[in-house]
Amino acid sequence: MNLKQRRRDFREYEAACLIAELTGGAQVILNIGPSWGRDFYALTEAGKWVVNMDIAPQPHLLRMVCADATKPFPFPDQCFDAVLLPEVLEHLVEDWNTLLEARRVLKDDGRLVVTVPFYNDAPEYHIRIHSPKTIVRLLRTAGFAVEKMIGRGGWIRLVRFVHAGRKILALFGKEEILMRGLVKMDRWLGQQDWFLKWSKGAYLLAVKASPWDWRKENIQEFRH
Repeated sequence: MNLKQRRRDFREYEAACLIAELTGGAQVILNIGPSWGRDFYALTEAGKWVVNMDIAPQPHLLRMVCADATKPFPFPDQCFDAVLLPEVLEHLVEDWNTLLEARRVLKDDGRLVVTVPFYNDAPEYHIRIHSPKTIVRLLRTAGFAVEKMIGRGGWIRLVRFVHAGRKILALFGKEEILMRGLVKMDRWLGQQDWFLKWSKGAYLLAVKASPWDWRKENIQEFRH
């Protein structure tokens, strides 16, 4: 599937829109786990400077650094306005190390944008299983505070219906209106507390904060 076709896939389109929104005004961005390049292309087209990093070679991408995200990143302290971790943390055993490194290379006023699936252990390469609560706790231990969580689901579950509507509107050159409208609806749904119980994952925006001492929490809970 080429880039033009992938951009017409509603699941990819929605993810690119919401991730771009959460990066805000960030100009220099580290994109960890870029895969085929969805966020790299979307953010580059928006005028951002994006550096890609992945453990697997991605020769089709520019500014590509091949490195293990669980090891020290090959970048200096506080050099990025935003760090993206799209569908990455569930693949990692040493996920906390990755978050500590993301915090190190992120500017003090920078943004961490994370996406994770919820309760998904089907793929063999999924090492961690997250819920809305556990991902927030993991980020807290690494020194991040979650400012926004958008649950994933909504119209994205009805992909065939969306594609049918898109094809009809494409005849009149109006498919973009449908896509943007559905993303707005899913964004609204995803920020409702009741919806998180049914969501298949989430988009999260986090900023630097004081790390949560989970050791102290456990000592107090289990002291006899």
